[in-house]
This record gives sequence, C-alpha cells and structure tokens, in this order.
Amino acid sequence: MKNVIITGAGAGIGRETAKLFAAKGGRVVVADIDMPAAKETVEQIVGAGGQAVAYRLDVAIEDEWEAFGEWMFAHFGAPHVLINNAGVMDLGGFVEMSAAQWQREIDINLMSVIYGSRVFAQQMIDDGIRGQIVNLSSAAAYFPSGLEPAYGVAKSAVLMASQALRVELRGKGIGVTAICPGAIRTNLLANGERAGLTADEQAAWRESAGGIQRYAYTSPQKVARVIERAVRWNSAIVPVAPESWLLYGLFRFSPSLTRELLARASFDRLESVLPLANKALTRLTGKQEVRQ
Repeated sequence: MKNVIITGAGAGIGRETAKLFAAKGGRVVVADIDMPAAKETVEQIVGAGGQAVAYRLDVAIEDEWEAFGEWMFAHFGAPHVLINNAGVMDLGGFVEMSAAQWQREIDINLMSVIYGSRVFAQQMIDDGIRGQIVNLSSAAAYFPSGLEPAYGVAKSAVLMASQALRVELRGKGIGVTAICPGAIRTNLLANGERAGLTADEQAAWRESAGGIQRYAYTSPQKVARVIERAVRWNSAIVPVAPESWLLYGLFRFSPSLTRELLARASFDRLESVLPLANKALTRLTGKQEVRQ
C-alpha cells in the first residue's frame, strides 16, 4: 500500500484529492492546521472503505515539518506521494500589503513547499522509493497583477522550485510536478484577507468575493483527478481550468502583451463588477445571492 501525504486536506482541493487517492488504494495522511476539518475528511474516507489518518500540521513552521517527518516514518515509513496543497490567498497591492502580510504569503505558500519537499524527498531517497512530489502552484505564477502580487510571487517561486527539484531528483527516480489551477470552486478567497480594509469592510469583501468563487467553472474534484493523473504520468507542469491554460499560453507567447492586458485590472473595477456578476450568476444558476 502506498503512503500518500496531502497538506491542506481538510477542505477543497486537498480533501477531494485525499478521497480520490484513498479510493484508489492509498493510505492517506490528511495533514491540516484545522484538526476537526482533517478528521472530517478522514471520516469520509473511512466511511467509503478507505484508509486515512489525520495529523495537525502548521505548514509555515519548519520544526513542525521535522516532527511530522519523524512521526510519519515511525508509523508508516516514507511516503510514496507528497502533495503540498496547503495555501492562502491574500489580496492587495504590492506597496499596500504590509511586510507581515507578505511574509504570511511566503511562509504558507512557498516555505511550506520547501520544508515539506526537503523532509520527505530525503526519506524517499533514503528508502529508495521512486515517489512523486506534487506542489500546488497557480495560474497566478504567470499572472502579473496588481491584485495579488504577494500570492503570485509565492506561487511563481513554487513553480520554479518544483522544476529545480525535478532536475535534482531525476537521477533518484523521484518525479516532481507543479499543478497550476485557475479559478476553482473553493473557499480560498473567502478564507483570505485583503489589505487596507477595516474589519467590517474585510467581512463584506470576503462574503462578496468568496461568494463569486463558488461559481467558478472548475471543481476541486477536477483538480484532484488532474493531480492523480499527473502522479501516474510524472507530468512537469499542469495548468488546470481553461483560464489557466489560456494565461499559460499567453505568457509564453508574449509576456509584454500579458502585462498590458492585466494592467487594466484594478480593485475599483473588480468591486464594480462583483455585484452585477453575483446577480447574473444567481439568475443563471438558481443559487442564493450573496449579499454585500
């Protein structure tokens, strides 16, 4: 039985990926900072006849990764698959976001990938496991925007880190994949922060922007299937969702054109569009409207 570690598996993409790998016979370690959510994922997996265990992990803390590695090896041995999925998405301009907000993005979205990959790649090497490391990057990695520069910088670094690690581990028989989702039906925006807002404005923004995300074309189940296939195929870079593929191709074709188009995006324009988009999508889908 293969050991599969998935971070941020208490909800969204992580939960659906955990359920899929368990359904295919893997022993899944559901790692999440939210232990009740992790346990809920485990209950769903066990209820469906799979094997899983929950582990509380703050991915931004290196010492917790070291302790997790020791626990993992003692209980189950080295992993065959590591999926670094945990992440947050905070919005705000490059200058607008504080140093602490930048650091939060880097710690959770980038350093967690580095910590986890170092710990468990070494275990794979030591045990001679021809495993796979999957890192969740984002379409934001090739989406130069004034809306979420900190998130984009972190995810761009994840993309490059994945390619560097792929080169380094190739001789060890260990594959490394970067998954680059676009807009996915998760609570990523609703759980994030936006710089420069009061507490009341922050709550309204989360409700509005987070509510719109539920209308995204691509489901977390779709991303889970892409991840599972990428593990089997040892894919290098995999955009997920039409908009991610479009931006990936556009940025490779003409970075300057991409910058020119994305320079038109602003929070003022976004805020003017959200109420109209919410009403239109509500009418089309029949879902309850998200109030602002």
